[in-house]
Amino acid sequence: MKVIRLTTSLDFGGQEQQYISFVEGKSDFKNNYIFAAIGHGGYAEKLIFSKGFEVKIFNENPSITNLKNIWKLYKWFKIENPDIVHTAAAEANFHGIIAAKMAGVKNIIAEEIGFPNHSNKARFIFSNLYKLTKKVICVSKAVQDYLIAIDEIDSKKGYVIYNPVSEKDYIKRELPNEFTIVSVGRFEKVKNQKLLINAFSKLNNKSSKLILVGDGRERSNIEQLISELNLNKRVTITGFVPNPEHYIAKSSLFVLPSFSEGFGIAVVEAMQQGLPCLCTNVGGIPEFVVENETGWLFNPNDEDELVEKLNYIITLPTESINSIGEMGKNSISSKFTTSKYVENLENLYQNL
Repeated sequence: MKVIRLTTSLDFGGQEQQYISFVEGKSDFKNNYIFAAIGHGGYAEKLIFSKGFEVKIFNENPSITNLKNIWKLYKWFKIENPDIVHTAAAEANFHGIIAAKMAGVKNIIAEEIGFPNHSNKARFIFSNLYKLTKKVICVSKAVQDYLIAIDEIDSKKGYVIYNPVSEKDYIKRELPNEFTIVSVGRFEKVKNQKLLINAFSKLNNKSSKLILVGDGRERSNIEQLISELNLNKRVTITGFVPNPEHYIAKSSLFVLPSFSEGFGIAVVEAMQQGLPCLCTNVGGIPEFVVENETGWLFNPNDEDELVEKLNYIITLPTESINSIGEMGKNSISSKFTTSKYVENLENLYQNL
């Protein structure tokens, strides 16, 4: 079967990382895949293309109000004549579902990668759009439950498939002299790095370090906050890096402060390396991070709780912290593999 996988952009981010991990399972594929983005390409586009896949970049404004995207996608779908169109992310779902239906594509699948903050009008629109699909893939059970609760899908429409997470080359951990916290993620308000920086400034251990791996629209605001708190010598911003595991290997603790996470690929990547994780208790995270067993959890709106948790973890014996990291690693060792994802996804395609 010919499958078109359409998303909003193919640069860097959680959805792009899903695609990158997916194409690494190429040897297991039973279908032919084309990858496409309504918006811009970039890092993921080049990597997917280097693996031998066709990649189509439209370079259009992906906004839902830019309705000409529907016409462009419609014409392309008519030429390609795919057996399945699988869209992911809000803009791609909106334009892609309508265009695929107009083009007569028989099998349309949408994918919800997070928790949409939709108005009543938007909920009405998407609930009707999703009726045009065979299934709506949800990246966690929490996302599925949320879509059912807001009446965008019914219980039979949702289908949970956890994201694949590439098995990175293991890099031997080198514990730093000072307690070092690392956080990986786009610099956007939803990722809530400001909470982490504020909490970090209040830690009892004033020799601890913080590494922020990422880039994005909030970078200048984050840099300003770091300066205001006189943390320039203790906080490092790396910018975007394709291999954050090199920073993970030299850290004591991974922290994810996000307000919302549909899945949390960065957390799983840290757990793969045996790094203990402290994460917000949102979205799909509690489905694999269990308090005091495979990691720790906190409320993303409670700075005091984060400070308390960090101070507690820092004072734990190194053996206790590493033990949590090892239990986390063991708990996800076979749960989010690329081969498991390919099997689950292609079984769904076949069952259509």
